[in-house]
Amino acid sequence: MLFLADFSVIKPDVGLIFWTVLIFLVLYAILAKLAWKPIQNALSKRNHDIQESIDEAKLVQAQMAQLKDDNQKLLAEAREESTRIVADAEAFAKKRRDDSVNEAKDAARKVSETAQRDIANMRDSAMADLKKEVGAMAIGIAEQVLRKELKSDVNQTALVNELVKNLN
Repeated sequence: MLFLADFSVIKPDVGLIFWTVLIFLVLYAILAKLAWKPIQNALSKRNHDIQESIDEAKLVQAQMAQLKDDNQKLLAEAREESTRIVADAEAFAKKRRDDSVNEAKDAARKVSETAQRDIANMRDSAMADLKKEVGAMAIGIAEQVLRKELKSDVNQTALVNELVKNLN
């Protein structure tokens, strides 16, 4: 303890200051070599990794915004395309319906014209047959009347004279 009797914190000795500075410098060199360099490297690596993550996140965010814009454009194009397809289908259906109606009207008109023509032909044919029958009946009746009236020679001579007279 005698050794410590002369020690005072308020008045440091030059040897004490020398050894304190020397121990501090050795400890500083050891810590700089073993602790601070790895800590500094780890902090630098962490800073670099964080910066890369931030840059990557910004890149991903930009890509997501671009994908969102592309998706909106594709969605708008799909809506336009579906609207166009529906309009085309409606126009096609209307045209087909109109064509079918026109074809049906034409077919009905042709059938009607054919039926009217057939009816007219049948009527004309029936009229011709009727005229033939009426003519044949008239001839038959006239023949019977003439036979009855011309049984005598006097009646025959009178008829011939009358016919010759009508010819002149």
